[in-house]
Amino acid sequence: MANLECQHSGESSEQNRLCLVALPPEVLINIFSHVDEKDLYVLQQVCSYFSCLINDEELWKNLFVSKMHTCFFPSFAQSYKYSVEYMERVRGLKQWKHNRAIKTKYVLSPSPRFQAQIEKLIFDYPRCACYNDGIITLVQLHSRRKKDRLIYIPCTTPQGCSTMSFNINAAVFGRFDGRVFGKLLSNKSYLTPVTEFDARHSSCVTAITTSASQDSLEDWCVSGSENGDLIWWCEAHMVNSLKVSSKVILQVALYKNWTVALDIEKVYVIRDMKDIYKITLPKVKNSDGTDMTIQVQFQKVDFGSMSLVIADTRHIFVISLNPEGDFGRWRSMYVSEGISNLEIDAITSRREQNKNLAGQDGCYVAIMTTENSIKVLNIRAPGNNLKVETNLQFDEQIFTCQVSNLVLVCALSGRLQVFDAAGATLIKTVQKTDKYPQILAISQGKMIIGSGNIIHFLEYTPDTSYGKKQRGSGLRGHSNKWERTVDTELALYDEEESLRRKKALEHERLLQTYGGDLSDDELQLRIALMESEASNERGLDSAQEDDEDSDLKRAIEESQRVHQDRQFLETFADEEDEEFLRALEQSNTDQRQVQGRSLSRRMPQVINESTNNAGSNETYQAHVPDDDEALQLALALSLSEMH
Repeated sequence: MANLECQHSGESSEQNRLCLVALPPEVLINIFSHVDEKDLYVLQQVCSYFSCLINDEELWKNLFVSKMHTCFFPSFAQSYKYSVEYMERVRGLKQWKHNRAIKTKYVLSPSPRFQAQIEKLIFDYPRCACYNDGIITLVQLHSRRKKDRLIYIPCTTPQGCSTMSFNINAAVFGRFDGRVFGKLLSNKSYLTPVTEFDARHSSCVTAITTSASQDSLEDWCVSGSENGDLIWWCEAHMVNSLKVSSKVILQVALYKNWTVALDIEKVYVIRDMKDIYKITLPKVKNSDGTDMTIQVQFQKVDFGSMSLVIADTRHIFVISLNPEGDFGRWRSMYVSEGISNLEIDAITSRREQNKNLAGQDGCYVAIMTTENSIKVLNIRAPGNNLKVETNLQFDEQIFTCQVSNLVLVCALSGRLQVFDAAGATLIKTVQKTDKYPQILAISQGKMIIGSGNIIHFLEYTPDTSYGKKQRGSGLRGHSNKWERTVDTELALYDEEESLRRKKALEHERLLQTYGGDLSDDELQLRIALMESEASNERGLDSAQEDDEDSDLKRAIEESQRVHQDRQFLETFADEEDEEFLRALEQSNTDQRQVQGRSLSRRMPQVINESTNNAGSNETYQAHVPDDDEALQLALALSLSEMH
């Protein structure tokens, strides 16, 4: 600041005539704190004195105080400079405001008869997992093909299950008999059944959770029982067990080497699965004025600052869990409207706090009240009491909400409203959403909202029309309505293009098979003709086979008849009538020759057309007496000799 004053004193007399430049630096910083970002860039170019003053970090810190009424807030840019943090936050809010939303619908239905409601959803972009009644669905948000977008993993809940938990990598279950089951989702063993762990509790499992850390290569979880035991598991194997209480374990949380457990009286903080630290739960005033231990209904853990957030229907407490710091210190706030839900910035709560960042790297918690209002707190802000940073009041029911280090999203009936989490300014309204939303999640500027077994993925892309001058009637919103409608279908364009390419490849294959440059109608006609010719050839072959079969059948019948006639005649002949028997034998021989020539006449003769002696088919036609005539002749000869 002294350097700035020296530079100011060294300016020429021309600067002294300017009243604004003549003001003290402290006054100018206070004035510039109320100027917008674009005006600061203009002031930077006025003179070198203004440029040095604007680049002073104290100015930007005061700028935050003037807009947020506090200098403690979550870090969005992860920068040590207030100027960078301010610029990045403004840029991020503009993206939320002016980017265009592309909505993709997903219907979670493993079978036509199975349409169970989604019980829990995990969203860590680009990964998303849903659990509903024994089925875990992995949603592939980047897949363009419809059949690859949803992967259904059977995960039947064990019979007698008392509690369950799952994250993006695993699902774990606890039973009433102390047994623990789990299923890994990261190894793509989708068809493997739920596996029983290699140990068990001595009593009913009352609490179980998976690790909140996504950095570990192994899947860890911890379970608690009704007799106060804790067991740590790694890949279905027991690692350690510890008895921390004599009462029922109600809640557990796990992050890296820290475990937090609650019963009805105390909070237990376990480090490295061996060191136990205990905190007695705070007391609240009962309706009759007496003190009673708080009955925890909502519980969130901020592992970044090692703080525990607990609440009942009227009171909220933030308790320090850091053994090296102010362990056991708590701050509280009374909510007269009544607490209906509690949400925390999950991403920030899993990141270790760095107090050297601009704003000291705070963490937001959103409190939903029974009177349709939302209060936002910074639980990492210093002080002896909790302070409401943002208070929003609505005239209709709030179904659910989510908060991040930049925005607060509220789900109302049929629409979403996006607010600046620090300034309570409405940024964007998304219309035509679920009428009764039950699920809402935010990750990296994307949102998922849903109800029942249907979810909608909202992805925001830059709107190229923003900032351009509009010509014509000036009805900017109405003129671009049809463009927004068309843009919602762009997400499926690649899939349709892929189908067209496949059809073109199939068309090319048919052309190569049947030859020629044919249109679709000509190609279909050519295929039909070829199929007809093939069918006719098969018919001729079958007819020829039928003729041969009928000739053979007639020959057999004639042979049988001749044999019967011979037996009949032999019954009338004596053993000495040799001439009669020879005549009968000659008749049978002639009959066999007649049958052979009859078959030969019916067989086609193939003529070789390539030779010079081409001719026509010839059939041997000799006079052959009928069978009956031959038989009568033999009988007459025999009778004449007898007489």
